[in-house]
Amino acid sequence: MAAVDSSLYEKFIIESVDGSKTANIAEGVVSFNYDEDLYSPMLTAKVLVINTGNTIQGKSGKFESLYNGFPLRGGERMTIKIARNSADNKGIELENLFVGSIENVMIDAEREMFTLKLVSREAITNETVRVGKRFLATQKISDSVEDICKNYLSTDKLYDVDETQNPYGFYGNMRKPFTVLTMLASKSVPGNVSGKDATAGYFFFETKEGFRFKSIDSLIRTPPYPEKYVYAPGIIDTDDTTKDFKILEFKTTRNQNLSLIHI
Repeated sequence: MAAVDSSLYEKFIIESVDGSKTANIAEGVVSFNYDEDLYSPMLTAKVLVINTGNTIQGKSGKFESLYNGFPLRGGERMTIKIARNSADNKGIELENLFVGSIENVMIDAEREMFTLKLVSREAITNETVRVGKRFLATQKISDSVEDICKNYLSTDKLYDVDETQNPYGFYGNMRKPFTVLTMLASKSVPGNVSGKDATAGYFFFETKEGFRFKSIDSLIRTPPYPEKYVYAPGIIDTDDTTKDFKILEFKTTRNQNLSLIHI
C-alpha cells in the first residue's frame, strides 16, 4: 500500500450515470488505494470521502449532501489525477474507473462520510453478459481469450497475450466472461518456451495499460525490476527521494508448515 499526501490529489471528478452531472470531490478525499493483482481479472480502487456540509444542489433545488444530492448509487464514472511526488514518479491518471459499490455511509447535519469502491468498466460489463457460444476444439486457447474479450467484454484493452500451444474446445454455458477466462488460464500451456518443457498455467489480470494473459513460465523468466524495494513501515518523509520504493505494509497469507502428515 502506498502513501499519498492529500495535497497531491489534483482531480477526482465523478460523473453521473446519464452524464448530466459532474462534481470534483478531490478536496474531500481522505485516502485512495489502487490495486493491480495477478489473481484479479480487474482493477480495483477504494476512495474514502469525508465531505463537510451540504455542497450540491439536489432535484428539489435545495443544497444537500453529495451522497443524496448527486445522488450516488453506483455506476458513476470517475476520472482521477494524482500529481507526481518526486522527480522519478510520473503520477497517476485514471479515466475509466466506475463506482461498483458505496459502503460505510454516514450522514449527519455537519458532514458526510462514505467509501467508494471502484472497478474497471469491464467488471460492470462482466455482470451483464454471458458467454453462450461453443468454442471449437481446433482453436487455441489464446484465440478464444481474444474472442471473449472482444465480443463479450467489448474491450480493446487486451494488449499482452502469450500464445498457447494447446487447443481446447468448450461451451460457454452462459457463464460470466471473467469466469470463463480464469478457467481457461488454468488449462493453458505456453507455445514458445525456447525448447524447454512447458508448464500449464496462466494468469488473466488487468494493469493500468490493459488486460494481460500471461503464462507463469514467462512471468518467472521476466528480468528483476531494476529498483530494490525495502520494507519501511511508518510515516514517509516527503523529502525522501527513495520513498517511491518503500513497502509500507504487507501480510502473509500462509506461513511454512513442518507437518508432513495431516490427519
